[in-house]
Amino acid sequence: MKSRLLFAFCLPFALSAQQTITSTQNGSASNPLTWDCICLPTTDDHVIINHTLTMDVNWAVTNGGSITVNSSGALLQAGLKNLLVDGMNSEYINHGNSAFDQIAFTNGGALTNDGHFSMTKAAYVGANSFFTNSGLVDGLDSLMSEGDFNNSGTVYTGNFLNVGFANTSGPIGADSLGNTGSFTMTGGYIMCNAFGNSGIFDMSGTGFLEVQQNWFNIGVFGVGTNNEIMAHNDFYNGDSLGGIATLTNNGSIEIWNDFYNSYEVFGSGNFCVANETYNAGDMNGTYDFCDNTGGNIDFNIGTVGAGITFCQPGCSVGLSEFGIVNVQVYPNPSEGLFSVNGVAENTVVEVYSLAGQNVASTHILNNSFDLSNLPIGTYLLIFADAYNAKPVKINIQK
Repeated sequence: MKSRLLFAFCLPFALSAQQTITSTQNGSASNPLTWDCICLPTTDDHVIINHTLTMDVNWAVTNGGSITVNSSGALLQAGLKNLLVDGMNSEYINHGNSAFDQIAFTNGGALTNDGHFSMTKAAYVGANSFFTNSGLVDGLDSLMSEGDFNNSGTVYTGNFLNVGFANTSGPIGADSLGNTGSFTMTGGYIMCNAFGNSGIFDMSGTGFLEVQQNWFNIGVFGVGTNNEIMAHNDFYNGDSLGGIATLTNNGSIEIWNDFYNSYEVFGSGNFCVANETYNAGDMNGTYDFCDNTGGNIDFNIGTVGAGITFCQPGCSVGLSEFGIVNVQVYPNPSEGLFSVNGVAENTVVEVYSLAGQNVASTHILNNSFDLSNLPIGTYLLIFADAYNAKPVKINIQK
């Protein structure tokens, strides 16, 4: 029997020519009987998984090899296992279900996911590498991308740092989101606890960015006409080290605490500020600036252009202005059976704990869905097929 080695840290893998190897049964990925070659694939083979396999060793894909998990398949770690995808044309393609501890894409390695991809700890996308998601990625403690990150699906992570090029049109939920590269948001939404930009961040299309804590920009930030920022605490635009901090607001920015500017704010949109406003930079454009404490700017030692208008105190900006759907879920709280208005039949409902773990997935049927199998608690609902639908918090009581 020919022995071929798939896994990193084992033996040199130039034992034979690259070939296509397909799973034939459920079982362990390190069992030769799992594969049609009755062997262990090497790192540069093209591996096709149509069954549910457990990965009980660390795995690597190199030298133009690939792993494809089809919709009927799954590759799930047994214990905490890692995956490395390294080199141009080396790729991991997931149409089914994949779960690892940590994963890295380096030197041109690529991920394409339209299934469910879960990671226990971290994901790293190196320079010139690719991360493309149109499915669900969750469970991450941290995600760092120095390459190309493209999301039209749903991503949930702890800390997300983009150093390379990022583009999203689908939902992203993160504990914190930082951008030092180029980040384009063409739709969907981003919800995070803290946000910071020192690169180039552009919001276009239709969507919103909601930040539970502080929002700050020390780079270049643009808000399109159909976009909204909701900052639940302080909002700061300016670089204390003397660098460029430019904010162009053609949409809507709602600030629930204080507003600070020490560089440049342009645009034709509107601001709604709940508390104090400070300006030590330039405020120019034709936007409407509403300060709920009254007056114009509370503390101004900078420049305020003649084109800026100041509304009367009492402004309130709603998501409905920008095409975001406020989904109604009732009764709430409930024992688990909920009715819903605002999203279509068969919409996928992903259910998350407040710790960010995906705990259930279901569909809307007859304008309702059943989560009665979940324990008592508070959960966040994400409507995965309706990217303009605002998440809903529910309570299950029994």
